[in-house]
Amino acid sequence: MRAARTPGVAARLLETAAGLMIVEATPVGVSRLQQVDAAELHAAEAADAAEATGDGTAAGWFDVKHRDDDEVPHPGPGGAGEHLDRLAEQVEAYLAGELRDFDVPLDWAAAGVHDDFSREVYREIRRIGYGETSTYGQISVDAGRPRNARRVGRLCSIVPVPFVIPVHRVIRADGGMGNCPEYRLRLLEHERRNVAAARRGSSAPIPFV
Repeated sequence: MRAARTPGVAARLLETAAGLMIVEATPVGVSRLQQVDAAELHAAEAADAAEATGDGTAAGWFDVKHRDDDEVPHPGPGGAGEHLDRLAEQVEAYLAGELRDFDVPLDWAAAGVHDDFSREVYREIRRIGYGETSTYGQISVDAGRPRNARRVGRLCSIVPVPFVIPVHRVIRADGGMGNCPEYRLRLLEHERRNVAAARRGSSAPIPFV
């Protein structure tokens, strides 16, 4: 599905060991991380070219591949471009097995997360340890609203900034992985391999495969 561009943000395409990712940020923080495949990206770029305006500027936003993050000026420390730089570095380090916790700031409003419960759910998910898991029900309890496990599951499926909000660490009560089980399992296995290696005394990080 083609993603609509969020107005007023800096955007960038990352090429990572886990595939292509579109990331967005405002001067407040990161607001979006969306994985795309090459075929989807090329199709969207072709559509943008077909819809080009009279001056030849593409109407869509997948030309970010070429324009990088020129959308928003850098207003100093913490600017949108700096948030994107930091996120790109941390995604690369995480997938290389060198980073366990993301610490980039998030812009909840720009990410479309407006209610207190949703924000608290995502905060609780960010507290789950590297290589560990929690259940939808437990996150619901931790966020202050027991018996809202189904809503937690929904929030995990529409998370605006995966990786930073590690929804792959949230599982069903029966141990199932929920939405996108194969991909989430790969991320969790990546973390557990590094945890196991560290326990064996190995200091060499294990990259994502």
